[in-house]
Amino acid sequence: RCGDRATKDGQTAMSIHVMQGERELVQDCRSLARFALRGIPPLPAGGAHIRVTFQVDADGLLSVTAMEKSTGVEASIQVKPSYGLTDGEIASMIKDSMSFAEQDVKARMLAEQKVEAARVLESLTGALTADAALLSAAERQCIDDAAAHLSAVAQGDDVDAIEQAIKNVDKQTQEFAARRMDQSVRRALKGHSVDEV
Repeated sequence: RCGDRATKDGQTAMSIHVMQGERELVQDCRSLARFALRGIPPLPAGGAHIRVTFQVDADGLLSVTAMEKSTGVEASIQVKPSYGLTDGEIASMIKDSMSFAEQDVKARMLAEQKVEAARVLESLTGALTADAALLSAAERQCIDDAAAHLSAVAQGDDVDAIEQAIKNVDKQTQEFAARRMDQSVRRALKGHSVDEV
């Protein structure tokens, strides 16, 4: 499994880790290969879309290709079957995936919420650095409080608390985001007539 978006502002490369297994978390699966996709356009976080495809040929050779959709930049790797799994290992992997299914899903959900919390906080930090002047002192305090709460709960293991804290940061920053958008539009239109637009 691989995320399909760049996670950092200006990210120009992505490391792809090819895993084999039935479990939700990387540490419970078998590493097959790693490769890097370079030349991703430096866009805001989430802007670059990466498509990862897997293909197995008749000889059991696995080809993995990662491609950035807007530019077509791609990288690939071929994984030769150096050793296979025994029937017992396959049965054990399937049994473990069923035995730990609920626990694995919860762990994956927690990991995903923690990643989302970090992304939200990083994005907010950049926005505040660039445009804090658009906020009153009281608005800034509300946003700072919401961000501090999110940062604190993201250290724990309560998925629902992290999700609610993310929603609260979103709620507290909606007006700020609207002002930033208005400011960007004004800057883009400055010096242009209505007819030019």
